[in-house]
Amino acid sequence: MVLDFEGKKIYALLHLPAGEVRDAPAVLLGPGMDMIKEDYIYAAERYYTSHGIVALSIEGPGQGESRASGLTVDLTNYERAISRYLDFLSDLPEVDAQRIGMFGISMSGYWGLRAAATDSRLAAMAGFEGVTGDFETIFGRAQPTFKSNYMYMAGYADEGLFDAELARRMPLGDLVADITCPVFMGIGEFDELTQLEQALATYERVRAPKEMRVYENEFHPLGGTAAEVFRFGAEWLERALAGELSTPGRDVRHYVHDDGRTTDGTACPSWWLGTTPRQIAEAADSAASAT
Repeated sequence: MVLDFEGKKIYALLHLPAGEVRDAPAVLLGPGMDMIKEDYIYAAERYYTSHGIVALSIEGPGQGESRASGLTVDLTNYERAISRYLDFLSDLPEVDAQRIGMFGISMSGYWGLRAAATDSRLAAMAGFEGVTGDFETIFGRAQPTFKSNYMYMAGYADEGLFDAELARRMPLGDLVADITCPVFMGIGEFDELTQLEQALATYERVRAPKEMRVYENEFHPLGGTAAEVFRFGAEWLERALAGELSTPGRDVRHYVHDDGRTTDGTACPSWWLGTTPRQIAEAADSAASAT
């Protein structure tokens, strides 16, 4: 399917449950920066439509066919594209407009948080490997392909201009404090695109009902837990869209060991030995003073 968007086009695949469906929950499936909407075909059918949930796998500005048709990504137009997809889903008789959530991988974990902060129609947001730090890690210290890919997505050839005009403006900061829907964040302990301290600091700033899982010995792809990522995310969203996770003040944290055990009540690695990194302490203090 193709939607008009700010003078250009955005592209998505609509996945419907079998049979007649009315007023069902729906989930946007957001790809990472170098993913495409077709990457979600199996997940949409395995984890969503088979459970009576409408799924829409999307490509936003800078991705796939959207980029091929000339639409580049800027600081805020991806969340506006998500709002355009929400318009589309809300008008479908198959969808309950009050129960639309989003599942995001990597950069869609970032874009989804921005969308949740700016469009209250998003009823739940689950993100894995979300890039939620200072963006110096992904664009300054990670392998150069991440930066070159994003420059292409944004339409930049000049690295200095990209840094000044876009990259330095991308950190979420206190924007996540505006989110009102339930939020889930999952990240590998050694994610090479977002330092764990920064991801947990972002989590501290979220004031909506929230949940966090940190996976021991995992890096950005979360390859050792890929099956759990898709299954757990879908189950979490199904519960959230059913209203089960909306208790004010909800704050659930787990450190998931690589043998399957969990340490409950904290997402901090045991090797931190009870210390609190500066970024987390500052974010917690800021969140506390804002309430």
